[in-house]
Amino acid sequence: MSKQLALSLFLVTVGFNAQAQGVHATLGEDSLRFTYFTEAWGQEIGSLDIEAGILANNTNTTLLHLGGRVKHQNVSATINLSVGARSYYTSINGKTGILVALGGDLLLSPTSWSGMGIGMHYYTAPSVTAFADAEGFTEYSLSLNYQLTPQANLAFGFQLVNIDLKNELSDRDIEKGSFLSIKVEF
Repeated sequence: MSKQLALSLFLVTVGFNAQAQGVHATLGEDSLRFTYFTEAWGQEIGSLDIEAGILANNTNTTLLHLGGRVKHQNVSATINLSVGARSYYTSINGKTGILVALGGDLLLSPTSWSGMGIGMHYYTAPSVTAFADAEGFTEYSLSLNYQLTPQANLAFGFQLVNIDLKNELSDRDIEKGSFLSIKVEF
């Protein structure tokens, strides 16, 4: 069986088992990012989420990613924690970056904060998981979050998306600066 057929069957299976899904849109100082996510398999203490996203910036750089993460939500919704992996692909000035990053995100939102929360996410790909012209990758953000409705969250914060390419004097910031995002589940 070909790899493409196996991947297609996997995605169709995930689609039939999907329960919750949503989109996450982020507007940065120099970029725009859309991520689609869906719950592939739910469990009593957590779920497996699958995501696909695209980030485009004002220097005509596009960063694609596919990922999976295990998400745990505390019953009192004080702490939401996700850990997983993402694969990234980008092409910058004729150089191709293919990366496999590990990381996750954390949201602290006690009920006494009335919908407010503090969030962060971090993904990193060291040189051992960087391929083609890439030598490393880091992505992180810190944010203040507000739950507009049970299905919609608004966030404001700082983000950095950075890649290290072979034969370059310094690494490149694909995005660095403040951002505003909205995450909607349906």
